[in-house]
Amino acid sequence: FSPHDAMNAGSLIDPSPLITRRLDDRNRRRSDGAGDVDAHDDNHPVHNGDLGNTNQRNDDGESLLTPSSSEIDQVGLLGEEARGAEASLDNLNNNTSENNNNDDTGEGHNNNHNSWEHTFQTVRHPISSTKAYFTNLSSIFTWGFLSYLGVVNFCILGGAFTLVMALGLPLFKELGIDASRQQLYMTMIMSPWAMKPFIGVASDLFPIRGYNKRYFALYSILIGLIGCTFLLILYQPNTASNAISAGPTAVQHLADLLVICFTCISYEGATLDILGEGKYSEYMRLRPDSGSGIISYKFGMSLAGSIITQMYVGPLSDMGYFHTLFWIASGLALAPFFPTLMGWIPEKKRSSQEPGMTKLCPGFLFDRGMFLRKRTPFIVITLSGLA
Repeated sequence: FSPHDAMNAGSLIDPSPLITRRLDDRNRRRSDGAGDVDAHDDNHPVHNGDLGNTNQRNDDGESLLTPSSSEIDQVGLLGEEARGAEASLDNLNNNTSENNNNDDTGEGHNNNHNSWEHTFQTVRHPISSTKAYFTNLSSIFTWGFLSYLGVVNFCILGGAFTLVMALGLPLFKELGIDASRQQLYMTMIMSPWAMKPFIGVASDLFPIRGYNKRYFALYSILIGLIGCTFLLILYQPNTASNAISAGPTAVQHLADLLVICFTCISYEGATLDILGEGKYSEYMRLRPDSGSGIISYKFGMSLAGSIITQMYVGPLSDMGYFHTLFWIASGLALAPFFPTLMGWIPEKKRSSQEPGMTKLCPGFLFDRGMFLRKRTPFIVITLSGLA
């Protein structure tokens, strides 16, 4: 028996059973030795019933019941070893408890580390996913076209056109226009969007200076700028009050002119929108694996511009700063001019030498071959847009 045995046993060892077993073995050997004595010897302790006397001794002078001093020393040594084993086991338990505490501390540290890592990944996810999204877009579409599409949708669809639509109600209210006529004006402002199919067909069949989209886009920007210029000229800070003082006819004439200018801005937005849609539709037809990422990008930029525009249109119109809003609309209408002029819309230049291409006049071509191949849908789309 040793402290190592106690630690392996996993529990404390009581020395009492060991002492008792040693005493029993001692007495049994003494009893076996006494059996050799004559059974009729009445003086022998075994027969005289005096075994309970602890002073009974054998021929060697050793007590029959009481252990010798050497045996007591051995038993004492066993007790000391057991107590040593108990102390060692206490130390083992203390060390185990400390290790468990250290393990718990380490586990808590690991949990905190994992928690911080998870939080970092959560915060970083929008950035990494946005980066992956634009990486995928740029692998299919050129950065020039993505920039062009972003400018058009943010500045024109979400900016100038949203400004016109949001500005119509307070402006007509200030002029005293009744509700039924306001609805008529808003319908006229929206009419270029109903002409988008006709604009698309015209850009496909009539290349200008060899390009199907570039110059249609430039002309629409020019029309939008003309509308903004007339807005700045027509509507001054005191224009509304002067028209109201002049009578209902003057108010109606002013409102009609304002609506024509708004329609020019709306035409710019509708034209640039259909030309951009036609181009990314070509890409999507060539690359079916592109998915709908470009459509999400288009509407995302438009929505961002619309939110920002509506944040300042209301307060400025309530304060009567319509002239300031017209200046803002002019800047937004001019924004796509440079990207369009630099050819950020990717397209191949056409020539009159191509099969099926006819020259109508200097700078204007007619794609007769495409028209003959797709005559029926072109006619239906054109009539629908004009209607």
